Amino acid sequence: MPLRDTNTPDVSPNWCISVWYPSSDTPGGLDSIQQNADLIRVVNPFWYTPNADGTITTKDADAEDADQLAQWRADGLTIIPTIYSDTWQMITDPTVRAFHVEQIDALVKRMSYDGIDIDYESFPVSSRDDFSAFVEALSARLHQDGKLLTVAVHAKTDDAGAWYGAAAQDWTRIAPAVDVFSIMTYDYTNPKQPPGPIAPPDWVENVLAYAATVTDLHKVRMGLPFYGYSWLNGDPPATNTTWQSASRFVQSFHLPIERDPADMEAHVDLKVRGLPHQTIYFADSVGIEYKLGRILNDYPDLGGVAIWGIGGEDPANWDVLRAARQPNCVLR
Repeated sequence: MPLRDTNTPDVSPNWCISVWYPSSDTPGGLDSIQQNADLIRVVNPFWYTPNADGTITTKDADAEDADQLAQWRADGLTIIPTIYSDTWQMITDPTVRAFHVEQIDALVKRMSYDGIDIDYESFPVSSRDDFSAFVEALSARLHQDGKLLTVAVHAKTDDAGAWYGAAAQDWTRIAPAVDVFSIMTYDYTNPKQPPGPIAPPDWVENVLAYAATVTDLHKVRMGLPFYGYSWLNGDPPATNTTWQSASRFVQSFHLPIERDPADMEAHVDLKVRGLPHQTIYFADSVGIEYKLGRILNDYPDLGGVAIWGIGGEDPANWDVLRAARQPNCVLR
């Protein structure tokens, strides 16, 4: 008996590329979306934040830009805006939580969005059940109208996680309720720590291994950083930077780009007379190609990547993504 019906065409695995925008202080993110609209299938405009009473407000004056929305729709992109919060009062009281769900549903309908993306971070462990109940209720409400729910969660390698924000997110309850489960597999070394890699593949694989125990990986999006961090004199806190900025230093001062063979993440030491010493880690196409090669080999069922940090990124990053796997984005 043949292993595969040779008369049946091969079907590529589900593969979606989404981007949060804006996700960099450097201009160029909007151009990146338009120039790579053949590759990007989902855009998550970072436009909204909730209030303690459950209502929702726009984050800045650029939110709900009609021209941007028209262009993205003309390019065939799925538009799922993000609501971001690091406060949790709107989910702890059942009445306010229900009202918050109604407000989100009304927003999606008013703007004719394809769904909503929830990025609620750094909540206390005491909110764990409340957050799960909120996600489940919002899922049921949006799915009634055929809308999508995506959620961004802190990376962790077990249920407890390494800190309270990760512990507050119950993957076993959240993952079944959502259409897309975006794991923020970056900031392994965060700005408050001494210099180090932002998203080493060994750690990312351990996170995905845990994810595979609670959900099918086809709905998982691996967080993919396009940004960098710079540490002044090697001391925290670090500041955000970009490939574009780091490349100027490399070219101007002929700096060698160093890489640890374990993660292949680019980093440079800027030691130039007249300038403060900086240690810079940043994403580039070499590091991303290495990471994707490993991840897709070990986790071929992974559903895609969610990119943070467009604007000032290495243009060759998009070529790496284009070569890695062609889009075959199935969201429902």
